[in-house]
Amino acid sequence: DPAAPTERVEQSSTQPLTLSKMENPTRDDVNDPYDVLLLNIKENMNEGKSQTFFYWASTIMDQFQHTNTPIDYAMKLDADAILHLHDYFIFAHEHLPPAPYNTNIFAGALRDKAGWPSNAHPASELARYESFWGNEFEGVHLYLAGQCYLMSYDLCKFVAQEAPFSKTRVAKGGYLEGHEDHDVSAMVFHSPTPVHMITIGKSQRFWEHPVKGQPRWNRIEKRERARMNQQVFEGKRLRLY
Repeated sequence: DPAAPTERVEQSSTQPLTLSKMENPTRDDVNDPYDVLLLNIKENMNEGKSQTFFYWASTIMDQFQHTNTPIDYAMKLDADAILHLHDYFIFAHEHLPPAPYNTNIFAGALRDKAGWPSNAHPASELARYESFWGNEFEGVHLYLAGQCYLMSYDLCKFVAQEAPFSKTRVAKGGYLEGHEDHDVSAMVFHSPTPVHMITIGKSQRFWEHPVKGQPRWNRIEKRERARMNQQVFEGKRLRLY
């Protein structure tokens, strides 16, 4: 809906958070209508879609919190990233604490804002972008790459709570840079309790990114066939979960 807001992080008595069907579905959407989450917001990339998703995720996690099958984490994955589910299960088993020990956990590939252009903001506006990082982390300004990151249940709830304040802290406009991965990370780091960050290096990733073009897809197919058949692929025999 072009007239809808770009972000929803609270319940509304008049507007649902999700929609039941698409206005103009593609052929794939028609064939598999239950595989698409329809957030009731205006389509956008950097203006609140991820915050809305994590809020929605927290509402689903609420429903399972006191059951025998709580949902411990929510993951955001780019459309051009491919998850290797078997590798993720191994990673989760070895590194992601289950409930009730999954508190303030944030995991993904590390990025450093120090690599951004030095003239990204005029000197008069630096305070609202950098004062938090200067005060809390002595100028260290890190975030997790948007290609794939995940956070625990409590951080999903916190991001939804922090999202409205992110636009106003320090000065009008807040600390938002207009880059989804940075901005969601910045909200996470505003948590009043310490964040347990799990940094995932290239050799430790359970996903591929960017996956664009047929050659990359062909390589993924060959890799999976070799893994399932326990054949050597690019000099290695891949693990079955």
